[in-house]
Amino acid sequence: MTARNIVLIVHYFPPVNSSGAKRMEAMSKYFSRSGRNVTVLTTVKGEADGEFTEMMPPGVTVLELDWRGGVRPFEANRHQVPKPAEQPVQSGRSLTRIAKDAVMHMFGQLPDPRLPFAMSFLKPRLAPEVERAVREADVIVATTPPWPPLLAAIALKRRFHKPVVLDYRDQFSLCHEMPGGRFAKALELPIDRSLAAQADALVTISEPMSAYYQNFHPDTHTILNGYDPEPLEAVLSRIEPVDSRDRPLIIRYMGLVSEGRIPRALLGALSRLKATARVDPSMMQFEYYGEGRVMLNYLQEHHPDLSEFFKFLPRVSYSKSLELVVTSDHLLFCENSIPPKTGEIASASGILTTKLFEYLASGRPILADIGPQTLAGSFAVRASDQHFVSDDTNAFEDYLLSDSFRKPQAVARSDFVDSLSRAAQAQTYLALLDGVVAKSKA
Repeated sequence: MTARNIVLIVHYFPPVNSSGAKRMEAMSKYFSRSGRNVTVLTTVKGEADGEFTEMMPPGVTVLELDWRGGVRPFEANRHQVPKPAEQPVQSGRSLTRIAKDAVMHMFGQLPDPRLPFAMSFLKPRLAPEVERAVREADVIVATTPPWPPLLAAIALKRRFHKPVVLDYRDQFSLCHEMPGGRFAKALELPIDRSLAAQADALVTISEPMSAYYQNFHPDTHTILNGYDPEPLEAVLSRIEPVDSRDRPLIIRYMGLVSEGRIPRALLGALSRLKATARVDPSMMQFEYYGEGRVMLNYLQEHHPDLSEFFKFLPRVSYSKSLELVVTSDHLLFCENSIPPKTGEIASASGILTTKLFEYLASGRPILADIGPQTLAGSFAVRASDQHFVSDDTNAFEDYLLSDSFRKPQAVARSDFVDSLSRAAQAQTYLALLDGVVAKSKA
């Protein structure tokens, strides 16, 4: 038996510009290209979800549902004009952000604005397009975060008796990147356990995360996040080779910065070198694109002496972000710069972001503020010895003065990196879905 008709339930999906959308966007594209019929059930997006800059994957049916479960007319190529690249990121938090943080500290991820979307699948009558897609489905796949798509999938499983696979890009419970006090974490854990136990199989993005979820469900699989080779190759084909002569080195960081993604070893080394006049801003510039407020605040509080080394810029479209990646002299990567809380070690050790895989495939050297013994660090080490991977301030100090840093060279893509493509991961995923369908029919 094959999973001929696949329903994906997601929140993050094109046209919204979000790294969280890229995994299922690519999977849906490669599923469709392999002859499967793919229908995506997703939430109606607003400005708070991000800018509308991304194109829909070809051959995929997308149904956007409002909070009542109604299908909203969808213009596949609609987009917004992104913010000007020169608009700086502001420090501080808005009142809305402060209120949201307070609620999340108390209740964690549970009070989610996508809950009405999930609850709409309990209505006696679904939108005709939705009901037809679900009735014809061989399997339903739901991905988190956020967590309401998992609830929606379990509701449809009970109602239509379809096999369900739950896909975890991050852990729902005991997630080191999600806010929440002890009470919030205690609330999330039994809900996560219950949802996982009702699925037919689970998928996570790393072995440590799979080990965690095997305590909830015995049929748990690892399918890496990976990178999509097609948009990356399209960018590489039109970009001139990087030439860093007669200008400052450009080191770029793309995406969200959290407390655990502040490069503390790098900053310590940079501060020492500046204090002894061995480096200055004319030699190197660090550019942050996306939500960099946490990093900006940290610099202002702990390293105001380094402010001239850093620029903070808004999020850009996905294609533009790839252009920035492949034209960087170095790519800055950081994870787990502060120890995880008790119970969150599996989440912290198992994080393998899309950004990491795109960096590895970009052909540019990585400046990784992370221990080489960590999972993410070991991927960079295995990919190429041209990547610098360390969480030691002294090692960073030496490296920033080295020819390897000051005269960066292109990094050849290894067989290991080729194996990480989402084209390859999609075939592994389809084999899993076929097995789930065959088991459900036995």
